[in-house]
Order: sequence, then structure tokens, then C-alpha cells
Amino acid sequence: MVVLYVLIALVVVGLLTGVHWYVWRRLVRDTTARGGWARRTGTAAAFALPLISVGALIAGRAGAPFPLQRALAWPGYLWLALLLYLTLALLAGEAVRPLLRAWLSRSEPADVRSAEGPGVSGGLPTAFADHSGAAAPAPAPAPAAVGTGGREARRPKAARAQRPEMAWAPLW
Repeated sequence: MVVLYVLIALVVVGLLTGVHWYVWRRLVRDTTARGGWARRTGTAAAFALPLISVGALIAGRAGAPFPLQRALAWPGYLWLALLLYLTLALLAGEAVRPLLRAWLSRSEPADVRSAEGPGVSGGLPTAFADHSGAAAPAPAPAPAAVGTGGREARRPKAARAQRPEMAWAPLW
């Protein structure tokens, strides 16, 4: 019977670890700069909050003193509830993201697409590129790679990653 409890505990700890890693990856790593204060704070919270929630679960079962149970229960159980909602929201966003990316790439104006050369990231419409008030002539569009139909695939991944609307999403 003890083996069953150990296996269940390992599954629960594995699930908590995986969910916390996924939430940290989506909310902290993918949205913050390396070495910044926001990433350090988010990473510290990603390590501290699961420890507090596991501590709250263990303190309640182990019969710890009531003040300790109370001190761990509020942040621990509140974080578990918030983690559930964050995970569900992120998973729903994962389902919607490919559709949103396809819609955004189709709704991009033609002058923005033509202003972006193969090495240019996030070009402006040519009318706004010159501050003199006169519209500059539109450059000739770059030739598309064979078989891509003029889509984004002709640009290297590094150039695509610099586009502002795609900076938050990893490239597949």
C-alpha cells in the first residue's frame, strides 16, 4: 500500500512540476528579457509558490501547528487555484494562437508587406518612412522563394523573430 501512495505522490509532484514549468515558460521566459528584474522576479515566484503550496498540503496532513498551517494555507491554496485558471487560460490561448496568427498575417496591409525587404524587420508603410510629408516610391517586392507563394517562409527565422507582432511567440 505504501508503494501506491509513493507512486501517486510522484505523479502529483510530476504534474505540478510540469504545469509550473509550462506556466513559467509562457508567462516569464517568453515575455521577459534575459537577466532583467521581471524575469528574476517571475523565476523566483515560480520556485517559491509551488514550494509554499506543497508545504500547505503537507502541513495539513502532517498535523503541523495551526499557526503554521494557516500561514501556509492562504498563499499555497490561493496559488493552486490561480495556477488552475492560468493553465486553462494558457491552454485555451494555445488552441487559438495558430488561428490568430493566420488571421493577422492575412490582414496585414499590402504596403506593410512590400516595405519589408528580406533583411528588414517590421517595416513601416512607405508613406510614413519619410518625414518630409511626400510619399516615397514603393520599393519593388522581393522575389519569393519557389513554392512558397510569397509567404513568410522566404525569410530566415532570425528575421521573422524580430517582427514585433511575432516577438512573443516561439517559431515552429
